[in-house]
Amino acid sequence: MITSVKNHLFGDCESVASGRLNSCASCDTPEHLVVFARLPELGRTKTRLIPAIGADSAMLVYRYLVARTLAQARLWIGNGSCLATIHFSGGEMSQVQAEFGHDFAYCDQIGPSLGERLKNATESAFNAGAKKVVVIGTDCPSLTSNDLKLAFEALEHHDVVVGPAVDGGYYLIGLGSHQPALFYGVDWSTFLVFQQTVQKAQTLNLSVHVLRKLSDVDYPEDLLPLRQRAEGERFPIKSKTGRLSVIIPALNEEMNLGATLHSVGKPQDDLEIIVVDAGSTDQTLAIAQQHGCKVFVGNRGRACQMNAGAAAATGGHLLFLHADTHLPDGFRQEIQRVLDMPVICGAFPLVIDAPGVAMRMIESGVAFRSSVLQMPYGDQAIFFRASDFYDQSGFRKMAIMEDYEMISRMRKSGRIGLTNRPVTTSARRWLKKGILRTTMVNQLCIVAYRLGFSDNLISRFYHGVSRKKFE
Repeated sequence: MITSVKNHLFGDCESVASGRLNSCASCDTPEHLVVFARLPELGRTKTRLIPAIGADSAMLVYRYLVARTLAQARLWIGNGSCLATIHFSGGEMSQVQAEFGHDFAYCDQIGPSLGERLKNATESAFNAGAKKVVVIGTDCPSLTSNDLKLAFEALEHHDVVVGPAVDGGYYLIGLGSHQPALFYGVDWSTFLVFQQTVQKAQTLNLSVHVLRKLSDVDYPEDLLPLRQRAEGERFPIKSKTGRLSVIIPALNEEMNLGATLHSVGKPQDDLEIIVVDAGSTDQTLAIAQQHGCKVFVGNRGRACQMNAGAAAATGGHLLFLHADTHLPDGFRQEIQRVLDMPVICGAFPLVIDAPGVAMRMIESGVAFRSSVLQMPYGDQAIFFRASDFYDQSGFRKMAIMEDYEMISRMRKSGRIGLTNRPVTTSARRWLKKGILRTTMVNQLCIVAYRLGFSDNLISRFYHGVSRKKFE
């Protein structure tokens, strides 16, 4: 059936290269699936991933995503009631066919903007006799043939079906008739795309059905679910047994990062150091580069930065280290010793780099919650087997409390081990804001989180109180 679809449509699609609006041959099949894809090209594919994983891996990741998407498309069109056409950009028709297979029809994408290209693609399908048209991209690894089935079924009773993406865009749009107005006046590549599209449909008195929300792969942290064990053999980035990846999120840390990196040591074959910067305006990047680290600028937010570093990591073990925390001698042996035990993850005891009874009391409290309550925090250099971290999908994307949430989740799966040697962290928070204020604010944040307050609200409280004098 798929081969006959290609033979039926290919001739007219091929004529698009001459500059005419792409128009497939008329047919009696009422359902048309349109796949937007581009030819994988080195340095021009998935460019936002390149700083983290390199141009070669970025191209391989895109090829992997396309293969997953087309596999699901083949499952759906295999039922014999749907035509499928790949609307492509980049390269010649013969190259695209060789890359994606000879069992699809192919058309060039036509138009200077995404909106124009979507409008022209859907118009082409309706001109060819379609009664229902569904358009998908190739960036959504969680898309399944069942999502396509549900989209086409929804068009029986709705004018428009939309699959919202987590980032505010959409991974799928389906139409029961040609609706060019849906593709104009949209702020493409922003978080407003889905919202604006639904609003336009409502303005046009079109009924809308919304599918489940899925994640696209746009940034390094979006790769994290693809590092899970189930994907390990097929995904192009591999974890190497015996290698430790140290991941350091940073923002304007020139005063602390050098000493922290000195405690880690120089990168080598079995020691990878990844510094994920959030847009520093000081010498943080230069210091990391001079040390030989893998360095890239990621989206702001510690959770995003750590997930981005983990997604790009190649170590069999992952260590998340704050930029103002120093590792002890023999830290690698300690990590290995702990992870050789039946634990789900591990952390270091904490020493604060300042004298005084109050600091020692804080350290005692940290020791109690770490060993007895099994709740170490991020400044204790949390570490994981890479496979366990990936299977848990990493840190939740949160404005604050990402380490607390992560440890709470991990300890449901097993015990959390502690090393015998402590890390030493800077006392700057306590010295700058005051020991009592810092301790009280931290505890109030935990209480607020456990009571169900949003991480955004807690973050505003934390940073707001931290800037005021304690009264």
